[in-house]
Amino acid sequence: MSKVSKYFKMERGLKGRFERICAILGLDQSGVLEKLLSEWCDTQAASDQIKLDVYAPSSGNIIINQPRQVNVAVKAELTYVKLELARILDVLKTAEANSIPEFLKQLAKLAIKANRIQTLTQDNELAQLLAEAEQSFG
Repeated sequence: MSKVSKYFKMERGLKGRFERICAILGLDQSGVLEKLLSEWCDTQAASDQIKLDVYAPSSGNIIINQPRQVNVAVKAELTYVKLELARILDVLKTAEANSIPEFLKQLAKLAIKANRIQTLTQDNELAQLLAEAEQSFG
């Protein structure tokens, strides 16, 4: 296997301790680091949890970006919600005054579901429909 170089910063004291211990034990620093990193990577890959407090900066926040997986049920619900929102919004444009409250009630129920789906999928078309629905409520 070919070797590559990787440079990173660490605390000066830790660097000094590491170098002294390797020198005393007669160990190759690169070999020690390679073994430690390999063990660490194996541990992380085998674990279903990551202890974030170990890696958290003392004065910062941790932002977790999860990969988004949209399953078939969510995709189907997304399609349904978009069709229904578009239908109700179109009907509201031409509806008689006495039927508008009923359509607004349907729109409100659908908007709640659509908002949940929007949070999961980040679908642009649904976002536009929700904005239009919001305008319908005044």
